[in-house]
Amino acid sequence: MLLMVPLRYRSNRTLPGVVVTLLFAVTLASCRRGTDTPRASAQPKPTAPAPAPAPPPPSREVTWSGKVDTKLWSGIRVRTYKAALTRPTPPMLAILKIPSIHLEVPVYDGTSDAVLDLAAGRIEHTALPGTPGNVGIAAHRDGYFRALKDIKEGDELVLETHVATEQYRVEWIKITVPTDVSVIAATPGPAVTLVGCYPFYYQGPAPKRFIVRAVPVTVYAPHEK
Repeated sequence: MLLMVPLRYRSNRTLPGVVVTLLFAVTLASCRRGTDTPRASAQPKPTAPAPAPAPPPPSREVTWSGKVDTKLWSGIRVRTYKAALTRPTPPMLAILKIPSIHLEVPVYDGTSDAVLDLAAGRIEHTALPGTPGNVGIAAHRDGYFRALKDIKEGDELVLETHVATEQYRVEWIKITVPTDVSVIAATPGPAVTLVGCYPFYYQGPAPKRFIVRAVPVTVYAPHEK
């Protein structure tokens, strides 16, 4: 079954207010710590102001093809997806593409039923697409992420964000337990971690998790067989 849902989005991200408040509080605290600051008369003469930081890159338009191949999906997943299409669509963060398994899915924020019934979701408290860090992405095992059953180490992964087109390679694949949150922990460099329930065709609540870790092509090193 092939569904066509042409969608177009534009997004201009701003720093969340809570982060601004936190940074401001830290700045105030550092001012209060300065008990050994010299008096004004002993201060060095002011120097020329530092150059202004470079402006952030402009927001790009991210367009999804709208093609959804549901032939691997369960019946209930197809029905919930069609129902989700009748509700307002949240802003798109990115588009995840894995050419080797013919997967293309929009990524929205969060992992609520409203998000995962429609697409993939960024796991809360992981990096936002287009920023440094570990971007955790979840989707249903009987929907979009059922295609992960055919993924292999070294496969290409593309993340289309509002900042750039990011190229990754699958570094490792593992099966773990639901309580293993280490897989979505912060990473020193850019990474994408896909999380889905496992086994893919299990009846009832799946007991395990299927994890795919991808790193930028510039740092990818194939494992020796």
